[in-house]
Amino acid sequence: MPWILFRHFLLELSKVLLLTTTVIVVVIAFGAVIKPLSGNLLGPGGILKYIVLAMVPMLQYALPFSAGFAATIVTHRFASDNEIQAMSVSGISYFVILLPQMVLGIVLTIFMFFLVQTAIPRFLGLMSDVITHDAAQVFVGTIRSGEAFRAGNFMIYADRIELDDKLSDPSLQRIRMEGVAAIEIDGAGHLGTEFVARSGSADLYSAGSDLIVKVAFRDATVLRPGESTVAFMALVEPMPTLIDCGWERSPKYLPWSELVDVVRDPSKGALVTIERSNHWEAIAPALLIEQLGSELAPSGNGRLVGEEAGRAYEIHDAMLGGNGLIPRPPAKRLTVIEREGDVSLREASTVSAELIATTNSNGMSGTSRLDLVLNDPRTRNLRGGDERTVRWPARVVGLAVDNSPPQLSVQEEVTKAQWLAQQTTPPLAAYAPAAKRFVGAVEEAISVTLYEAISHVWMRFAQPISVVLMLVLGGILAIWRRESLPLTIFLLAFVPAIANVLLIASGQSILRSSKVGFGLTVMWMGNAILLALILGIGRRMARR
Repeated sequence: MPWILFRHFLLELSKVLLLTTTVIVVVIAFGAVIKPLSGNLLGPGGILKYIVLAMVPMLQYALPFSAGFAATIVTHRFASDNEIQAMSVSGISYFVILLPQMVLGIVLTIFMFFLVQTAIPRFLGLMSDVITHDAAQVFVGTIRSGEAFRAGNFMIYADRIELDDKLSDPSLQRIRMEGVAAIEIDGAGHLGTEFVARSGSADLYSAGSDLIVKVAFRDATVLRPGESTVAFMALVEPMPTLIDCGWERSPKYLPWSELVDVVRDPSKGALVTIERSNHWEAIAPALLIEQLGSELAPSGNGRLVGEEAGRAYEIHDAMLGGNGLIPRPPAKRLTVIEREGDVSLREASTVSAELIATTNSNGMSGTSRLDLVLNDPRTRNLRGGDERTVRWPARVVGLAVDNSPPQLSVQEEVTKAQWLAQQTTPPLAAYAPAAKRFVGAVEEAISVTLYEAISHVWMRFAQPISVVLMLVLGGILAIWRRESLPLTIFLLAFVPAIANVLLIASGQSILRSSKVGFGLTVMWMGNAILLALILGIGRRMARR
């Protein structure tokens, strides 16, 4: 084909492609904003920004269809004016005639490949950030308008509310409230717990692809209608809850390098982190107890420290047993000595002591601690001169082992939990059910993360390939059916294109369920159908 015809063909294809892509992307981007907008997660200022950001991710869906449409319209015009026939009669092969579509298709495929590997995950993250920031604004605006705001599992109302803009962490939005009333609703939509508090706060932050809210109520009256109980608490911190942003927990938000890292080590996935945090708190105290037991095993002596009180508690003649500690034979009683620095304050002896797990809040996360309760202790003063019996606290709170357990990897945590799940002797046996739940939840999260990441790795190859196939198929159909209307020809290309999108999505879903071979077959079946149509119709066209 002469260079002037090739250049003219390519220029026309590019112009129609650009116009079609712009229209389709804008339409799809407006559709993408419906879910977060209906969920009350975007304010007026965030809608336009969200739509603009959504245009880039929507290119992965718009490009194949706009490419097919551009190839159909432009090639049909050339064919209907007998220019294609003139080229063929002059000795130019159909392969050369369709070369502009192939060249443009290869360029777009490479462009889309880098788009889905780098830009799209980045823009999806920016869209999530817009929701995080705007959700806080909507939260404040809804409360100020006199209405209750639905934050995850909570319906919250407040007399006064304001957004804290003095935080150094840009990913965290903190809302402060006064005169708070809140209702916790369970998964079935039933009334759970009611809270009436003097003040409170709500922290909105991102975890992977999710928007999470953590509320705290101060000087709160807590009512549980199902249990007919009322309690007053200085501080109430319910478990963090997920706000539905319309996003799934998915590695699709990761660029290529991070996605490959997740495939190699699925424990790095956000879902695994969330499951670990949800279940680890229930068994973390067992590590402290186990470490204390290791200290006590050689000689019966150990040490607990109270970080907040600045005091230490030396334990003598003890071993693990019962609900915590029991005397180590041949001793009949165990002894606990309270120290402040190098000064011994008081001593208590008892026949048993309970170790009760607690959680001390520290910012956005909790730290496991142990409370020590001595049963009917005999106490005495050790500060010199006064040997009278002194009062021992009913409960010594917030204790940790002198040498706290080191930070563990996911596999180390699972190994520890598996060991804990097999314990049958008290007090560690009480943590065995929670350890089993931890192992099951983490292993399932690792499996889900692995196959989710694999599905996105293959999807990011399958989608770009469809662009060049749609361009070539649209051109071949336009030449083969040049007597038909352009839209009729595009419909013939549109149907297999839709089937390809559905097959890629279906194959990805099957891959998530760990059926790798079947999932890959389904995922690539659509591109195989497009290629078969190109070869079949191309052969028939060449014969004519």
